[in-house]
Amino acid sequence: METGRVFHETPPRLGRPPRAATGHALLKATREILALKGVHGLTVEGVAARSGVAKTTIYRRWRSKEDLALAALLEMTQQEPPPTGQQGSTRTALIAYLGPLIENLNSKVYGRVVRGLISDLAVDRELARGFRERVLARRVTDLQGLLQRGIERRQLRADLDTELVIDLLLGPIYYRLLMSGEPLTPAFINRLVRAVMAYAR
Repeated sequence: METGRVFHETPPRLGRPPRAATGHALLKATREILALKGVHGLTVEGVAARSGVAKTTIYRRWRSKEDLALAALLEMTQQEPPPTGQQGSTRTALIAYLGPLIENLNSKVYGRVVRGLISDLAVDRELARGFRERVLARRVTDLQGLLQRGIERRQLRADLDTELVIDLLLGPIYYRLLMSGEPLTPAFINRLVRAVMAYAR
């Protein structure tokens, strides 16, 4: 029998990501606070109190309240249906894709999060990079796929500048949301896509 050996329980690894249930609880609490107070009324302390999760657990995953808001925004974005373009015209596919986007932007939480985050993007480089890579990049990839299928089917011209077309589609939507205050409606999306298609054919 061996003596003099001391056995210790292996400690958990530092930085281990929280369980999925914990992450969902934190993002749910974040969304609820955002709906009530917006990004500027969001605090890590408030999320901890509402979710029952320790602040230290939150900070292991997100460095700031802005990162929490971005994570909540990303989760809502991921719940949107994927773009459909296998059948029908490119015009129909674009309208079907942009419809859920404006529905989200018109919603109390999603729209408030976007408005609240935009003011911080200019001064927080990490936040701006996360917004571009995790939210906008998905929009660009989805639209790029729809436009490329349109080119392959000869519904759009072969030399189309797809980067410019994506700017023409998304720019007016965010302009209305953040600057002009004009409504984002299905009728507006129909007009926008019709105008862009006139250029793209």
